[in-house]
Amino acid sequence: MTGYPRVFSPVDIGGVALRNRVFVSAHTTNFGVDFLPTERHVAYHRERARGGAGLIITEPLRVHPTSLGRAGGLAADPAALPMLTKITEAVLGEGAAVFSQITHAGRHSENVFRRAAAWGPTSHRWAAGGHVPHAMSRREMVQVRDAYVRAAHLVAAAGFQGVEIHFGHGHLLHQFISPASNDRADAYGGSEENRLRYPLEVLDAVLDAVGHDLVVGVRMSADELVAGGQDLDAGRRIAHLLDTTRPIGFLNVSLASYTVPSIGHHVADMSEGHTPYLEQTLTVAKECTRTPVLAACRFADLADAERGLATGLLAAVAMTRAHIADPFLLAKAAAGEEHRIRPCVSCNFCIGEIAGHRPMTCMMNPRTGREAEWPEQPGTSPEPGRVLVVGGGPAGMETARLAAERGHSVQVWEIGPEPGGQLRIGRRGVGRGDLDRLRAHLQHRLAELAVPVRTSTPATVADVLAEGPDAVVLATGARHTAREVPGWGPALTAADVLRGRYGRTVVVLDDDGGWTAASVAETAARGGATVHLVTAAGTALPGVTEYSRMTAVERLRGLGVQLWTTADATFTRDTATITSALVDATTTVPDVTDVVALDPPAARDDLAAPLADAGLTVHVIGDAVAPRTLLEAMTEAHVLGRSL
Repeated sequence: MTGYPRVFSPVDIGGVALRNRVFVSAHTTNFGVDFLPTERHVAYHRERARGGAGLIITEPLRVHPTSLGRAGGLAADPAALPMLTKITEAVLGEGAAVFSQITHAGRHSENVFRRAAAWGPTSHRWAAGGHVPHAMSRREMVQVRDAYVRAAHLVAAAGFQGVEIHFGHGHLLHQFISPASNDRADAYGGSEENRLRYPLEVLDAVLDAVGHDLVVGVRMSADELVAGGQDLDAGRRIAHLLDTTRPIGFLNVSLASYTVPSIGHHVADMSEGHTPYLEQTLTVAKECTRTPVLAACRFADLADAERGLATGLLAAVAMTRAHIADPFLLAKAAAGEEHRIRPCVSCNFCIGEIAGHRPMTCMMNPRTGREAEWPEQPGTSPEPGRVLVVGGGPAGMETARLAAERGHSVQVWEIGPEPGGQLRIGRRGVGRGDLDRLRAHLQHRLAELAVPVRTSTPATVADVLAEGPDAVVLATGARHTAREVPGWGPALTAADVLRGRYGRTVVVLDDDGGWTAASVAETAARGGATVHLVTAAGTALPGVTEYSRMTAVERLRGLGVQLWTTADATFTRDTATITSALVDATTTVPDVTDVVALDPPAARDDLAAPLADAGLTVHVIGDAVAPRTLLEAMTEAHVLGRSL
């Protein structure tokens, strides 16, 4: 049937039969209202079950009022029972298994909506500048333990087949386990045995309460990736203990903790490559001779999944972001249509929206969270016409794809030698090569739909009028230009650096704040240059999504890149003087070989007014409206393509 025999083989997890060995791990969506699930959750999970997932573990139910956090999250509230039941019925009705995760976030609970203190094993903050948590008393620990039991009963009543207790990612039970967050002086702190005592008490209470009704499993971090925290050796011991002393149905292993920058690795972006922490997971899995081990962390495609399963140590692997990007990836592969799978490029816009307290979406799949509103196939337009798309970047190609699927006669004009727009430049950056998977996917879909793409074709008003389309889509992007830097002269552009044009000492003037600056600085640093990144913003790379920014800054610092915030630079010949208002300090950088000026680009919308004045129907999308990110460009393109 496919080239992935292990992926498509059934497996038993704690007595529950899975039709294949790919699952969707628990992830917050921010689709909740008043901490309760909604019809949006039902449609979201139903679609991924319909698309072929073997198991769906739904997002965490917060077991206690001190862990409610984001307003879009879900509480283990009896009022949630009717909608949770609808979720389980929807998933089971499509042939997938369904479990639920239950957790308490502990010290990093953002209880701003209730103005309540976070609780933790101690009063240690999760990050510099974070709020100080309340150190839990024994009485409060019992309250939370009992709340886990009530949550597990709710999960059983809703028809879930299993429940996952979170021992990892820096949540409350992990905070008890880690010596970096637990220095209690009682029976729950100090030795590893003591630090495990409370998590095991919670687990035992849930096993006693629902172990005969539900598969009870544990999610853990193989390595916390925090200095002085729970390391890989401790992860091995914990896995061995659970495997040999507790009747759990599965152990779900990833890594990291909710601290900076560790948590960024939990959702590794494209810069870290595919399955970057598989070896750590396998090291832990070797300790389990009885318990099925599940694994997560950037299994980006089915080849990754097959390789992980081929080790013989994993019962199933998570392809969570891949299912956000394409809920039907397994169904397409099973039907011999792997080439039509919409790839996840791990850009992390999904987790970025969640971190920003907004409903989750996806750059590759703007339907995410709107499954009930927008069917996968957009339907035929009642008035098919001739559509000219000017601009063959991602926004132009996405609009062209949907317009063609709706029955329009579509063509694309691209000024460059190949489609892709700014992706052609961005893919050259260190760790940014997966951007080309987006270009390749869209280009392949247009070829399948027989949409002609004319490259090296600049568009003029006369040319467009001569073509006589019923509608024109201007996806012409933004104009990036080099500028003169006072005291220096002509600055380099990002494209210059990504093409390898830089010397020994590079000063990057970042007035953009996004991935361009990160990519330029990392590329030059890995090429051997000394790099200074100067921004007037209060933080480096403010336009990069939060979790990816953590790891990008970590990498840049590891490469020796000097990050100057709330700063500016002046130049005299080959010397830069960098002044930072943040630290009230001035630094001189001699022997500068290159200055890179990353200024906000200008929208390239020159054709819009004259074409509209000529009586054509004109739609302007993406950076041609205003330079922003790929998320906005792809979303606008998708919305327009469905409406043409």
